[in-house]
Amino acid sequence: MAAIISPSFPLAVAVAVLAVVSLPAEATIESTCAAAAARDRRVDAAFCARQFAAYHGAAEAGTWGLARTAALIGVNLGDEAAYDIGEGKVVRPPPAGGEMWEAALRECARAYDAVGMAFAEGADELGARRYAEAEERFARVAALVQRCDGALAVAGDWSPPELARYSAECQQMAVIGIAITDLIK
Repeated sequence: MAAIISPSFPLAVAVAVLAVVSLPAEATIESTCAAAAARDRRVDAAFCARQFAAYHGAAEAGTWGLARTAALIGVNLGDEAAYDIGEGKVVRPPPAGGEMWEAALRECARAYDAVGMAFAEGADELGARRYAEAEERFARVAALVQRCDGALAVAGDWSPPELARYSAECQQMAVIGIAITDLIK
């Protein structure tokens, strides 16, 4: 028994195939982090993927959404560092701390507050689709973190491991934000 095929069946199949083939490939966290690492060798793709995997909603985000998420993760990191410094939660003074150490901690709290603000401004610029300006905000992070590192060096050349971690993570998120923003442009 022969199957009866409508004359429009081949056309419907062609349209369906064309629709499936022309859909944009969905960016995954891993593929976006790998592309960012290929764009900028400073990007740690494994760190990038871990940070995004831990952030609610990042798995569903496209490239633009991941650039914005990088900025929001940076806001959180900067704010956590400033809070932890201000509350004395992660930084204990060295034995010879004193006035210089307290001044250094105040400078670090201000620096990390500014880091959070730079990331927040970067998120705003991404939201407005002003990519060069967003990258400019991300680029400020390294100098702000180094302000804290410098103040600690003057106070006794002792950098607590917790601040070293915040420093590295904030700078890495800024590099990731720039690299992913470059993928959008």
